[in-house]
Formats: sequence, C-alpha cells, structure tokens
Amino acid sequence: MAHLSNSSDFSKQLKRKMIGLIFIKNYQKWIFKMLNLKKIKFFNFLISHQQFKNSFDWAILILRVIPSFYMFYYHGLKKISNAASWEWLGKAAMSVVGIEFGFIFFGFLAALSEGVLVWLVFFGIFTRLSSLFIILTMFFASAYHLADGESAESALIYLTIYLVILILGPGKYSFDEKLLSTKQLET
Repeated sequence: MAHLSNSSDFSKQLKRKMIGLIFIKNYQKWIFKMLNLKKIKFFNFLISHQQFKNSFDWAILILRVIPSFYMFYYHGLKKISNAASWEWLGKAAMSVVGIEFGFIFFGFLAALSEGVLVWLVFFGIFTRLSSLFIILTMFFASAYHLADGESAESALIYLTIYLVILILGPGKYSFDEKLLSTKQLET
C-alpha cells in the first residue's frame, strides 16, 4: 500500500512539473519581452526617474490650460455673465470672514477672477498676479462652503493648482516668457 501512495505522490509531482514546464513554455516569450522592456525607449522612460526634454514646461502648460478652462466653463461663465448675482456672491463669501460691506465689489472680484483672470493664466499673461487673485477667490469660496456645511473640495483643489502656478511661474510656453525674454535681450 505504501508503494502505491508513493507512486501516486510521484505522479502528482510529475504532473505539477509538467504543468509548470508547459506554463513556462507558453509564456516564455512574454516573460522574455517583459525582462527586456528597458530596451524600449518608451518603457525606459516610464520606469526612469529622468525627465524628458522640456517636461517641466509641458507640465506647467497642462496645469495652466486645463484647470483654467474648466474653472471658466463651470464657474466663471455664469458669474461674469450675471451681474445681478454679484451682490449675493460677495455677501455669501465675505460674511463668513466678518466683512459686512462692499458686497457687489467683492462679487465682481470673484466673477473677474473666475471669468477673466483664468484666461490670462490660460495664455500665460500676468500669470503670477492673476494666480494670486484666483487663490484669494478660492480661499473665500472654500471658507463659504465649509461654513455652509458643504464640500470645499473643488475650491481647495483649484487653490492648490493656482498656488503651484504662482510658485513655479508660467513656464516656457507662455506670453510672460516671450515678453520677459525679449525684454532681457534688449537690456
């Protein structure tokens, strides 16, 4: 009986080894390709910590353009086109921080930031100054939403994005860069 169980164990082990060999044989080409991915430039870029040429400037361009467009489309367009809402907008945001005057003016500033200044950031014109105004607007918007018990996630994400743009600047692909580089050439 013991002899039979040993042969049974042996056949099970043999089957496992055969299955393993078949598995390796079937996937040998795939495994070989995966081990040689470093030879392919694109995959080497994906696993590398090095940047490709102008990656910083392309990243800043993307960070300027996409959020600016979405802020204008989803928030700024309705504010800039509806002057009647500026008083409510200013009162809602400023009352949270204890400011009880100039509601139309502050509502106008919010509409200006989200409706016009985002386009300046989009194109890279007066980028840092425009970003500063947008950051302040997003600060007051997040304070309003938090005080009202709503989610301030969107305002805080925009605040963070424009803070990064304020710190890093507009990048090479901007009108600011073109204007500054021509002024430096003249001096």
